[in-house]
Amino acid sequence: MAGPEHSLYRQVILEHARQPRNAERVEPHSHVAEAVNALCGDEAEVTLRLENERIAAIGARVRGCVISQAAASLMTEAVRGLPLAQAARLGGVFRQAIEQGETGALPPELIPLAPLIEVRKHRSRIRCALLAWEAIETMAGETAPGG
Repeated sequence: MAGPEHSLYRQVILEHARQPRNAERVEPHSHVAEAVNALCGDEAEVTLRLENERIAAIGARVRGCVISQAAASLMTEAVRGLPLAQAARLGGVFRQAIEQGETGALPPELIPLAPLIEVRKHRSRIRCALLAWEAIETMAGETAPGG
């Protein structure tokens, strides 16, 4: 049964899909990465600029479904101001939460992404919710020592 919380979650996702935050390419940028969901064809390009080792500006251009667009919008808001490595670690925490369906263990930075946890009920959509995070993880891997 869908309660008021489910409806609120749906509203958050739809609002971020209709009016995504940070949906433009960051210029100039220090990092760029793309991620593609081969299953459904969704594509995300994430650009960011680091200043003082923190994400000063981030943009995510997404061509894809409502879930991909909303997840990228929410992700950009969650990671701005963080070191890139910390943003990538948060992506791992989010991945674990969405795969296990638990919101109770979300760190404060990820609470706004809680509406996306419902995606777990539709296994084929989990990758849509993780697409922009994959780009962040790629960037972090490229800047890691020896990486």
